[in-house]
Amino acid sequence: MCVRYGLYETKMELNGVNTQTLSGLYESMRNQPEMAKATFCVKSEWNGGFSVTSSSKDFRSGGINIERNTEYRMQYDFPNRLSGKDRGPTVCEVCMGSLAACLTQTIVAHASSRGIMIDSINIDVEGDVDLRGFTGISKDVRPGAQQFRVNINIKSNTASKEQINDLREIGKRFSPAFDTLTNGTSVVLV
Repeated sequence: MCVRYGLYETKMELNGVNTQTLSGLYESMRNQPEMAKATFCVKSEWNGGFSVTSSSKDFRSGGINIERNTEYRMQYDFPNRLSGKDRGPTVCEVCMGSLAACLTQTIVAHASSRGIMIDSINIDVEGDVDLRGFTGISKDVRPGAQQFRVNINIKSNTASKEQINDLREIGKRFSPAFDTLTNGTSVVLV
């Protein structure tokens, strides 16, 4: 949707999202399902101790290589208390942050495509890990997190309570990270 102001045309934005681009993307995926397939790549390098740096840049979408101008880098480490040097968050913390970010992005995409204005979204995630699984001390404890607790708080001055509740459910239903964590995915070591 565009709005004309004299000689200028501006793209309609809602929640900081260009709804014209979003609508075009949805339409492209409906008409050409192969355009919906994306492949992302992350490269990781050990820095000594428990420090690891991962980076991502280009990706493929619809079989086309998409080049980004920026390479994104993330550093992980263990806290000093767990024999690390505290150079970054733990992988578990990043996993929880990724879950919260994905839920937020999913909610924003669906709210924007439905014309719902969002004032704020705050998501808190807390997770429990029994380190006896990671260390191999106990065979009865799995190495992964035992539970994540997610608190989603959406505020909107214009949306109804029902719309806000629907957006929470939409986040759960359509978030790729939520789906991956709750249903699992195939991991192939090559």
